[in-house]
Amino acid sequence: MGMNDQRVEAVLQLLRKQAPLSLKQDKFCNPACVQRFLKAKGDNVKKAAKSLRACLSWRDSIGIYHLIADEFSAELADGVAYVAGHDEESRPVLIFRIKQDYQKFHSQKRFTRLVVFTLEVAIGTMTKNMDQMIILFDASFYRSASAFINLLLPMLKIVADFYPRRLHSAFVIDPPSLFTYLWK
Repeated sequence: MGMNDQRVEAVLQLLRKQAPLSLKQDKFCNPACVQRFLKAKGDNVKKAAKSLRACLSWRDSIGIYHLIADEFSAELADGVAYVAGHDEESRPVLIFRIKQDYQKFHSQKRFTRLVVFTLEVAIGTMTKNMDQMIILFDASFYRSASAFINLLLPMLKIVADFYPRRLHSAFVIDPPSLFTYLWK
């Protein structure tokens, strides 16, 4: 057993010590997944286990295993969020084209579920040796840079916290004029 295998096993032992994993949680916590959490937490076993436990709890709280396309039929028909194929390296390319008034008519929970549904679809299309994706944010529907940032940051936080090391790169297309001044 290599050092990485020992760390992965140590994270899994900590998780199981806190609470037994359901079958779906156990399947999610495969070695590649645990390895991503370890790398994201600087190979710190305790921090990786804590982060992974938080992720599992979050996945359960939003009902990730019950997400279906029918729930987002209007968004899918309008092209609000979708997987647009793969790049030359076989990474899935996600497109988010969310209009500025989307959050006026939809709850934060629904928005989060749409983002997660799209991320999960992308992960489902990944080849065996690919574990990263590319995200394109079309900001052309936004006139307000702050409104766009208020949408973008929660999306990126979801990716960073619950899909560590999955993002290869993200691009913002046609951002509002003040975006570059607000973005740090």
